Amino acid sequence: MIKRRIFYIVFAGLCATLALTSCTDYLNKAPEAGLTEDDIFKSFDKFQGFIEEGYWCMEDPMTSFSSSIFNFGDDIYMPRAQFMGSTNSDYRSWETSQECIFYANGTKYVPYSNPGSNSDGYSNVGYWDGGWLGIRKANIALENLDKLVIPYKGAPLQEQKDLIEGQALFLRAYLYFHIIRVWGGMPYITDKLMPADNLKFPRLNYAQTSDMIEKDLLRAAELLPADWDQTATGQITSGNNSGRFTKGAAYALLGKVMLYAGSPLMNGESTGNYTYNKEYCKKAVKYFGEVLKLSAITGGTIYDLVPWEDYRTNFVAYQNIIPCSGKEGVLSPPIQSHLRVPQIGDFLNSMGGWGLGCGPLENYVQYFGMNNGENFDPSVYNSPSINPWANRDPRFYIDIVTDGSTLMYNASSATKANPAQFYLGGRDRNGNGNTDTGYGWQKFRDSTLYATSPTQWSQSINRRLPNIRLADVYLMYAEAVNEAYGCNISPSAVDPAQTINVAAWEAIKAVRDRVHLPDGSSLPLPSHMYATDAAMRETIRRERAVELAFEGHRWYDLRRWYVADQPEYMRMDVLDFDKAHTYYKIRPIATKVFQKKHFWFPLKDSQTQIYSAFGQNPGW
Repeated sequence: MIKRRIFYIVFAGLCATLALTSCTDYLNKAPEAGLTEDDIFKSFDKFQGFIEEGYWCMEDPMTSFSSSIFNFGDDIYMPRAQFMGSTNSDYRSWETSQECIFYANGTKYVPYSNPGSNSDGYSNVGYWDGGWLGIRKANIALENLDKLVIPYKGAPLQEQKDLIEGQALFLRAYLYFHIIRVWGGMPYITDKLMPADNLKFPRLNYAQTSDMIEKDLLRAAELLPADWDQTATGQITSGNNSGRFTKGAAYALLGKVMLYAGSPLMNGESTGNYTYNKEYCKKAVKYFGEVLKLSAITGGTIYDLVPWEDYRTNFVAYQNIIPCSGKEGVLSPPIQSHLRVPQIGDFLNSMGGWGLGCGPLENYVQYFGMNNGENFDPSVYNSPSINPWANRDPRFYIDIVTDGSTLMYNASSATKANPAQFYLGGRDRNGNGNTDTGYGWQKFRDSTLYATSPTQWSQSINRRLPNIRLADVYLMYAEAVNEAYGCNISPSAVDPAQTINVAAWEAIKAVRDRVHLPDGSSLPLPSHMYATDAAMRETIRRERAVELAFEGHRWYDLRRWYVADQPEYMRMDVLDFDKAHTYYKIRPIATKVFQKKHFWFPLKDSQTQIYSAFGQNPGW
């Protein structure tokens, strides 16, 4: 995995200028760059460089100034984190908090002067400002596509035009999706805007905006290759094309966009009916099905789940190796840096953290079931002689740190020091930046990745989240099938518009089959968990909580399912116990504030005041 900057073009200040002034002004008056319109758009290599700068507008929740506490669901308690997502649900703070993934304090571009460092590319773009910046770049690219007349190293010109157009359409669609799933439907801008233009565009509802995104992505799917290495252009840089937009990524994003549009919250915003929209779910099935055709579940060879023993390679790597999810990665974020020190603040002090005091909540930990495939039964806490953390789903031990677990150790040493002390009064429990919940988390850390001190460790571990990975596609496909057709239905058997014959339960089973028990067998999927549509719905939601834990999906899922304001999802429970584990007690530590208005972020007041008809989101 390398940076997406395959065609090495340095446009110092280009994107910032395009974002803040008109394209004509820049192209005609940029002596510092010495570029003309022909320089940028006439030849493929430079045009591709222009597009690749747009990739930097895609946020990665693990990049600098976007703390990994980007998820505001019912999963993490962070009492000392002074930004949105804590118990007060101060969603207005997205406008000012640099620790918030949605925030951007004057998006800026930094030249590629130091590849691999925090000074690469765009800095602190945020979903809002970075999104609109990237949308503008995509529109500029599409308006100048006809100027491309010089192919790169003899590859077919039309192929290279198609690649530029496909990437620009994908970028615009991707950024719009990340905006509307937080702020709701938006005007769909397809032209570059000039200062003198009329900026009064009608605000579309969620479904209307999603329909526009669908059009962009369908065209992108036609233009983009399934494998860049199989194109004449991609063969020039064969083996180094990982991370570029592909046909599979376009279909995966199409499915996700349609599933969101068909989800209760978004359907309610569009129609007033806060239930699943079956027609959008059917579209999601169709588009996810195109990804499944490229995947191992149907015999495809492009995508596959990484083996269980390599599970963490989806997220973490050591020293100068960039995390790579291999065939499981359908869409990856740009690599803005090796993502080291700024992303460890959420760990325990004894793990080299910065004292934010973050810990998984007991109510979330209970989603991790047992190694027989059944759900966890919290009544076990009434029997202290039974270890509540034994015989759990193996993903529990990947993600969750429990009392007595090894925190960090030198892989070359047989000594496993530093056991966690999460009992009441223990070193790692309460205060001083440690956990308040009785748990730690470690999904993006391997305890063996430890050199000689936490400081050295923090300089060595590299973390990265896939935007879409295949396990997520399988789970979203299962949800779409269940809501459109039912849990035990093969779509192609009942709908001539569908060409895929994988039932919802089969997609869930594929995810669980990857999870290996100590004896080498796979995690079971008991039949009663998909006996009815309602049972399947609950199974899917639990499976998403476990498989995708801490990956930035939970808050979005709770919102789109229109359940985030229900008491069971506002719980913030911790587990109290003594050093000898003679008792366990579930205790509420706080109650999350979540009102109806919190289903959508507030817009900046300055944006709503451009013209009165645009309007603010309800309740804000």
